[in-house]
Amino acid sequence: MPLMITRKKVLYIRLPYELDVKDFKAVQEDILKYSDVKEVRLDFKDVPYLQSKLIAELIGIKKTTISKNIKLVLTNIQEGVQQVLEISNLLDHFTLDRDFSSYSLHELSYLLLDPEMNESVIEFIVGNFNEQYAQLVDEFLSSDDPILIESALLIIGKSHNYEYTETVKTCLDSPYPNVVRSAILVLGWFGDEESKQKIYEFLKDEHIDVAEAAAATIALLADENDALAIKEYLDSDDERLRKIAIQALSLINDEFSFKFLVEHLKKENNEFLRAHLAKAISYFNKPEVANILLNMLKEDSLKIREAAASSLIRIKATDKIDEIMSLVHDKDVWVAYFAVKAIGELCKDQKCSEDLIKLYPTVDTQVRIAIIEALGKIGADESEFLFQLLDDANEDIRKEALNSISLLNKEMAIESAYNALKDSSWVVRFKAVEILEELKPNGFEEKLKIHTKSETNRYVKDKIYSVVGEL
Repeated sequence: MPLMITRKKVLYIRLPYELDVKDFKAVQEDILKYSDVKEVRLDFKDVPYLQSKLIAELIGIKKTTISKNIKLVLTNIQEGVQQVLEISNLLDHFTLDRDFSSYSLHELSYLLLDPEMNESVIEFIVGNFNEQYAQLVDEFLSSDDPILIESALLIIGKSHNYEYTETVKTCLDSPYPNVVRSAILVLGWFGDEESKQKIYEFLKDEHIDVAEAAAATIALLADENDALAIKEYLDSDDERLRKIAIQALSLINDEFSFKFLVEHLKKENNEFLRAHLAKAISYFNKPEVANILLNMLKEDSLKIREAAASSLIRIKATDKIDEIMSLVHDKDVWVAYFAVKAIGELCKDQKCSEDLIKLYPTVDTQVRIAIIEALGKIGADESEFLFQLLDDANEDIRKEALNSISLLNKEMAIESAYNALKDSSWVVRFKAVEILEELKPNGFEEKLKIHTKSETNRYVKDKIYSVVGEL
């Protein structure tokens, strides 16, 4: 029989391994017993599979909770149960959650070894830290499993257990890189300045995660001398060490750090590191940053241009829109392309849309596609212009035009999506199905079902089936 617990107007019901109709009937009765319950949480932790005959019972519970204005949450569902709900096209009809409170300490230890669960379990333990979990942390620290030791360190750091400081320091000598990395991070969170000089040694560590953790922690512990100390690494022949130095200086983020990074930009020749510098410099609140990034947008490297455009967006360089717009005229297609991408993110003014539309006939196809995408993001209703592009010979232009219309004009998007189901390109038809799924016009599922009879592309068919279920 289901195990039932009530706490603060929440009814927790843990379902048994061998789930049957009578168990769901009992759940229905339990829900009806409590007039003050506002939420019901059905725990499927012990249920590996859900028989199809139980689907109707689960829907019945859903109807009961709706009628009583009660929130229903399914917690800890396993893969077998999820597959049944997916096949039945019911997954979207239920609220799913992970509730670790019903797991034993042993089960939580096991879940920590799952990369997909590790972070969530750590956050749960931190949020509910008590003597019981403190004992678990001690067990992890004395184990020989590096994942459990790493988890213990992160729990210690995130729950601010300063009494473990000396223990954390000993982990700097661990043979496991993931343990060393976590120890470095925790000492930074603890503000342990005594460890700073030793952590400097890890900037040269062969494991990039360890070196990056050292850079982050040194930045947290930094005083006026650290930027100067880190600067020396910018002159290293080791490109990896220069990257770590750039990262550390961007995190220290003082006047000296900015000066050193700008000076280094003049002599750094590595494409990847120049792109990294564009991002690092964008974290400084300086008026000259936007101009530096504009110049980098004109460099030969695609990687650097992309980083510069992203950084201009990051600093919200709206005062540079006119200068960025002028680059759309650039004879280099990729300078123009990334300029348009930046405008799409930065500008919400109809004038930007109008200027891009004027430039549209004069630019390369790749830039045209970027303009279409930007028009959807800017937000001014240019759906009439976009509608004309649905007849363009280029399938990518038709697809992007359809997508941007869906962001600007719902009625036109629905009509255009239905028409696009007849498009010669499966890419456009796929986008049309996505838009209909998003906008959900009346009767769209039936129209998609009818369309499957003539649809020839398996990707489009699979997408329709994911929306309306197998026919």
